[in-house]
Amino acid sequence: MGSNIVFSANNREEVIILPVVPEIELGNPQENERFKTINNGTMNLIGDEGLRTFSITSIFPSKEYPWLKPGSVAEPFRYVEFFEKWRARKVPLRIVASRPDGREWFNMPVLIDNFNYRVRRNGDIAYTLECSEYRFVQEGVN
Repeated sequence: MGSNIVFSANNREEVIILPVVPEIELGNPQENERFKTINNGTMNLIGDEGLRTFSITSIFPSKEYPWLKPGSVAEPFRYVEFFEKWRARKVPLRIVASRPDGREWFNMPVLIDNFNYRVRRNGDIAYTLECSEYRFVQEGVN
């Protein structure tokens, strides 16, 4: 099985599997509020969960390396074009990341906050993708 990272756009209109699964640190903030009181010093109120964030730093390969994930391709600009196209269209993406045992780790809609890449001498593209959770607006919810 193994870990996988899959991005999809527009209800699976287009789906890509990242060829290399790097380490991901998922940030899950809590928007607590601190304030000073006269008698008790500093108090801390429990807030709502903030937007989860993560960053991926890896490569899009230009060759069919033996360690590429099944379903991925050795066409680095295909990945670049995927992210640039959907960002330009202002469409949130969905990421589904699985654990090494194949079970789902997280599944959430995201926005690309920053996408940096450079072409290496061997033709691979090194990149960093910074993402944050996207929450769909729910009409009529109080």
